[in-house]
Amino acid sequence: MNKTAIPDINWWIAKLRANIPAQLIQKPSQMTMTTDAAPSGWGSTLEKESEMIAIAHGTWNKRQMKQPSNNREIKAITQDLRSFAKTLKNSRVQSLVIRSDNSTAVFDIRKWRASISLIKEIKQVH
Repeated sequence: MNKTAIPDINWWIAKLRANIPAQLIQKPSQMTMTTDAAPSGWGSTLEKESEMIAIAHGTWNKRQMKQPSNNREIKAITQDLRSFAKTLKNSRVQSLVIRSDNSTAVFDIRKWRASISLIKEIKQVH
């Protein structure tokens, strides 16, 4: 084997290990959760067929207020999921659309690329 190929092979191995499978068939969403985080707190609505069925909100503690906005957005999404967990479970929701005005937070959740502490929190909800 050519020694110059080894870095390429290692790159491919790393990419394969980091791969997160995606569904090829998209299920239609059964519910939509719209979430937002502000410097002082978070809030969310849960909708089914364009009808609001639940609301959740809360405030940040002093430590959370000092966190970067992306971290607060991810934390808000996890808090919202926890708040709606019983409703989602009882409704047997298999496909949930999460709407957030923070595309970085959504990307980080989809790719498991948030800070280690936030990833642990997301996995607990997941």
